[in-house]
Amino acid sequence: MTTPQATPQKLSFPKGGDFFAEIRHEVDLYLASRRTATLGRVQLYVKSFVAFGLLIGSWSTLIFVRPGVVGGLLCLAGLMLGAILVGFCVQHDANHGAYFRSRRLNHLMGWTADSLLGFSSYAWRIKHNVAHHTYTNVDGYDDDIDLTPIARFMPTQRSHWWHRLQHIYVWPLYSLMVLRWQTGGDVTALIKGRVANTRMRAPRQWDLLGLIGGKLVFISWAIVAPLFVYPWWVVLAGYIVFSMGTSLVTATTFQLAHCVEEADFTTAEQVQEGDRSWGVHEVETTVDFCPRNVVLTWMLGGLNYQIEHHLFPRVPHTHYPRIAEIVRRSAAKHGVRYTAQPSLRAALGSHQRHLRTLGRMGRPVEIEMG
Repeated sequence: MTTPQATPQKLSFPKGGDFFAEIRHEVDLYLASRRTATLGRVQLYVKSFVAFGLLIGSWSTLIFVRPGVVGGLLCLAGLMLGAILVGFCVQHDANHGAYFRSRRLNHLMGWTADSLLGFSSYAWRIKHNVAHHTYTNVDGYDDDIDLTPIARFMPTQRSHWWHRLQHIYVWPLYSLMVLRWQTGGDVTALIKGRVANTRMRAPRQWDLLGLIGGKLVFISWAIVAPLFVYPWWVVLAGYIVFSMGTSLVTATTFQLAHCVEEADFTTAEQVQEGDRSWGVHEVETTVDFCPRNVVLTWMLGGLNYQIEHHLFPRVPHTHYPRIAEIVRRSAAKHGVRYTAQPSLRAALGSHQRHLRTLGRMGRPVEIEMG
């Protein structure tokens, strides 16, 4: 594996700021209670039990029972739901260091991304934890908003004529995200040695073993074992539906928090020349949605509280609803824009309008930016 020739420009935000310091102090006080901390972890582990049970139970029924067409479709749906829950409620917390207090145990639980979901947890920690969380909505640094030239997610990206239809064709593309990473997208990033402008070192020892072993485990249960039971075309169809379904839900969830009308977008130059601290930047480039929908919050692992997640990624997601009250109160006090979409419909509409507006601008960047 190779690394890039040139070292990417390091980007940093102004330090300090009363806004985030005040929030962190209140959150520390909230988590200081042993009962509060313990209850949050218990809730997290119960959700994990449900996620693993649904995924393993659905797969076992498909392989050992062979329930027929209707039962098979129900089991496939259960398999997809179980995988989504593992992705949002288990591996996501673990790879952020929020599942256990031990770093090693977090990496071990984070390996569920490799073995159960098919993508590298090592690459994920660089792509998501560093490139996205540190440089949210910064052009050239946040890989999550870079699908150029296929789509245009922020005003500073170059416009092409086909972007006029991006609000239509981007949805099928979202369904390919996980499939791409399962079939080598994460390995390609490792070979390139970077994600956007964030350097990615080649994995070694346990990280390398986890990457290779995880791929083998995933291929074994998702493809090889079913081939002993079902025709190849049934296995292929099931795998594609499984990957595309989980991918569509995952990609949409993350896009609703950042690629919407209410979110800020910026460039490296604007960050360097500005005085906005990292905490303020995260709140104003991120949007919560459906904060009162308990069922959605449970299923998405609290990722509809993306503002709180970005500020406190190492805190179990079961605490986000309570932390949101602290952040909202402090944002109002310090004049920081805090946005929460009231419903899933409103969030989807905002994302759709954002894509349509950027697709129809069709003018040079220097004119668009005024």
